[in-house]
Amino acid sequence: MATTRIIPMHINRGKTIAQCMKARIDYVKNPDKTEDGEFISSYACAPESADQEFLLMRNQYLMNAGSGKKNEVIAYQLRQSFKPGEVSAEEANQIGYELAERLLHGEHAFIVATHTDRKHIHNHIVFCAASLDGSHKFRNVWNSSRLVAEISDELCREHHLSVVQTPQNKTVSYEKWEGDQSKLTSRDSLRITIDAALRMQPDGFNALMQLMEEAGCWIKRGAHVSIKPPGGERYIRLDSLGAEYTEAKLRQVLDGHLVHIPKIPRSEYTYSQVKRLIDVETKLREGKGKGYMIWAERNNIDAKAQSIIFLKEHNIGSIEELEDQIDELRSKRNAFHAAIREKQNRMKEINQLRQAIRDYRRTKEVYAQYKASGWSPKFYNEHREEIESHKKAQAVYSSVDGKMPTLKELSAEYDALKAEKESNDAALETLKPQLTTLNHIKYNFDVLERDYLPEEKDLRREEHEER
Repeated sequence: MATTRIIPMHINRGKTIAQCMKARIDYVKNPDKTEDGEFISSYACAPESADQEFLLMRNQYLMNAGSGKKNEVIAYQLRQSFKPGEVSAEEANQIGYELAERLLHGEHAFIVATHTDRKHIHNHIVFCAASLDGSHKFRNVWNSSRLVAEISDELCREHHLSVVQTPQNKTVSYEKWEGDQSKLTSRDSLRITIDAALRMQPDGFNALMQLMEEAGCWIKRGAHVSIKPPGGERYIRLDSLGAEYTEAKLRQVLDGHLVHIPKIPRSEYTYSQVKRLIDVETKLREGKGKGYMIWAERNNIDAKAQSIIFLKEHNIGSIEELEDQIDELRSKRNAFHAAIREKQNRMKEINQLRQAIRDYRRTKEVYAQYKASGWSPKFYNEHREEIESHKKAQAVYSSVDGKMPTLKELSAEYDALKAEKESNDAALETLKPQLTTLNHIKYNFDVLERDYLPEEKDLRREEHEER
């Protein structure tokens, strides 16, 4: 999963263009953020002198255009942030490089610096606003941000990474996007407070309301009980929170006649939200404190509730049915992976064939002259690159026994494979969270079975001793 943002870089007041360019590029190349420069790559410029080369390209553009503009954009910066733990720094840098390639089509010099100093790995891609030949500048039109996000998503799918599911929020930093997703409504906040109070096992409804007041809530009693949560602007009736939170249901829970199942907000419920149970006793032995125990117990209550809700909604009635679905999804996942790898390998072969055709045509005349020169060493040294490219192209031709398809045929096959691969990627993207959820639920039941079995064995032993 990656979020993106495109930022124009202007000339700062009181500074020269050279100072501005150097300051921006020095920041992204910071050795403390890039593992001493290990995760820096570039195109059409050297990382060490990128700021000077960008200036030369800008000056060439000004010579061609005749003059500059007020508040001139001298470069652009793309920020691409990845989900924590989902990608390595090496792969992130590769994805950033491919993003710049597809966006700029080789017309602008750029540098990609991957920063590893935050919990989420992120790329800073700085590219020169002026083109390599000085003929034009990059046009940051109204839909450029959307285009960057679409290319980033396409690359994430190709690298088997998750994709942000809310398009309107994909062009911000990952931290900001993640923060936006974590906001709770007043009703969600109130439900969570009630859930926490119920876990303290109050001895009645009045005791529950007392705990709510101690938590900072305001209580209004009448025909219906209404509560204003801490920081809330208005009172909220209990019966508007959902069926599990009405006064009647809460009284049944407190009397021991009903099990309370916390409500998971529909806007936040996703496959990946079925949590895994935490072994509280083990964590306490490892030195975790009372605060962690309270959090872990809440997590486990939520995990059990989420597991039950998911099984009911998907009509899964037994562990055997759950295991069958897990096996089925694993088989589908492996089949998708195999199909994607097969298409990727063929697409790579097609790219090699297309490049060989282009190189063969481009260097055919030079190689004929080399042959006519009697394989002259002098001629070879003068045209080494073209001659070696022609030899490599010949080797590719030989590998297909001279039956080389046309560029048109190869392009058609590549487009068809790409469409099939994108379809497989989308299907795999849907399947992954489903499998993760089922695995979490299976893990939860395994933990519960492990925890309860010793007690059952003890009961059997007691019964045997009584006999």
